[in-house]
Amino acid sequence: MRALLVSSIVLLASSCAGQVPDDLKAGDNLTADGEDDGGDPNTRARVCADASTVKGIDVSKWEGAINWPKVKAGGIAFAFARVSDGANTRDATFATNWAGAKSVGIVRGAYQFFRPTQDATTQADLLVAALGGSYTRGDLPPVIDVEDTGGLAAATVAARVRTWVDRVHGKLGVAPIVYTGKYFWRDQVGGPTSFAGNPLWIAQYTTLCPDLPAPWARWTFWQNSETGTVSGISGAVDLDRFNGTLADLHAFANGVAPVGPAPIDFSWVRNANGSYDFTVDTSAETAKVEIRVENYLIGAPALTSGHGTLHYAFNVATPNRAIEARGLSASGALVSLGNGIVDSQAGSAIFVRQTDDHEYEIGWERPSSAAHTLDVSADGTALTDLDSGTVRATRGAVRYRFTTLGTRALTITERSASGGVVATFTRSLAVN
Repeated sequence: MRALLVSSIVLLASSCAGQVPDDLKAGDNLTADGEDDGGDPNTRARVCADASTVKGIDVSKWEGAINWPKVKAGGIAFAFARVSDGANTRDATFATNWAGAKSVGIVRGAYQFFRPTQDATTQADLLVAALGGSYTRGDLPPVIDVEDTGGLAAATVAARVRTWVDRVHGKLGVAPIVYTGKYFWRDQVGGPTSFAGNPLWIAQYTTLCPDLPAPWARWTFWQNSETGTVSGISGAVDLDRFNGTLADLHAFANGVAPVGPAPIDFSWVRNANGSYDFTVDTSAETAKVEIRVENYLIGAPALTSGHGTLHYAFNVATPNRAIEARGLSASGALVSLGNGIVDSQAGSAIFVRQTDDHEYEIGWERPSSAAHTLDVSADGTALTDLDSGTVRATRGAVRYRFTTLGTRALTITERSASGGVVATFTRSLAVN
C-alpha cells in the first residue's frame, strides 16, 4: 500500500478534518496503527496465531499489472483485491485481479475502502454488484476497510459501518470481514462490541504478534507489512497472514468458521476485605493464563494440571467491568478463552462468566436480602436456565447457551418470594 509519509499527529488531524485523499488502499490511513510503539506491556492484548499460518497479499491498481502464475509460485495462498474507494472511485484492475487470482488457484477475496461520509448502502451495493450479486463458496467473505472518519463522530462512523455490514450480510448471506487498526477502531470508531461476530483482519506492522482492539480476542487475517516483495509484482506490496493451515483457509472460504479456542471455566469470590480470589480451570495445552479486566492485565495464576488461582484487590469500586481469561500455549498462541462481567464493588453485585462454548452463567454474586428468585433476558427475550429448564431460577443464576456471537443487552431481575421486583440490573455482554 502507498503509505502516507506523514506523522501520526498530521494523520489524525487530516482524518478529523475529513481531508483524507481519495483512491486509498487498505492501510494507507493507518500509519499510526502500524507502528510498533512499545508502551506498557500491561495494557497489551497481543495475540499470536493459533498454530500455523499461510501467506497472502492484498492488491489494487497501485500494484500495476500482476503476473498471477508467478505470485502463486512464490507461495501466496490468498489475495484480497480492492473493488473501490467508496462509491465514487472504482478500481480499474479489480476484474482483472479477481479473475487472475482464481485462474491460478489462489483463494480470492474482495475489499472496499469505506467512506462514512458517502451513502453506506450505495457502497455496499457497489461491492455486491462487483461480485456478481452473489457470494460464491470458495471465495473469502467480503471486507469492509474501516480506516477513515471523514470528520464524523465515532458513533456515526460505527452506525454507518453497521449499515454496510448488515446490507452486505443480507445480500450475500455471509458475515463480512472487518479490516481496521487497533487505535483507529478504539479511538475513531468507539470500539463497538457488536462486531464481535465478524472476522477480524487486523492491520499492524510489527515484529511481535498483533495487538488487538476490543471486542476481538482472535484475528483471522493479519496485514503485517506494507513493504513486502512478491514474485510477479513490481515494487512493494502488502503482506498478510491467515490464522490457520491451508486446509483451514479453504474451509473458511467455504463457509466453515475457524475452530475457536477452548473455553476456560473461571469464577471468583469477593473476600470480606474487598479483595478477590479468581479460579481458572483450562485445557491441557494451556501453558499460561492471563486475567484481564477491561483489557488490563491484572495477573497470571500459576497453573497445576490446568488449575490455578489469583488473589487481586481492585483500586476502584466499579460495576459492569469486562473480564477475560486468556489461555496461551508455550509459544504464545491463544488456545483457550473465557470472558464475562465482574462488579468490583461492595453490596449487591452481578456476575457473568463463560462456562462452555457460547455458554454463560449469569446471576447475582451477592443478592439483596429480599431477593428470592432471578430471571434474565437478552435483547428483551427471556433466557431459559439450562439447569432448571425454567425462565425463573431459584439458585441465583441462569445458565444459557447463545446461538450467535456478538453483543447482548442483558437485563437481570431480582424478585421476592411473591414475584415482585426487588432490583433490576442491565449489563452488556460480548458473547465469544
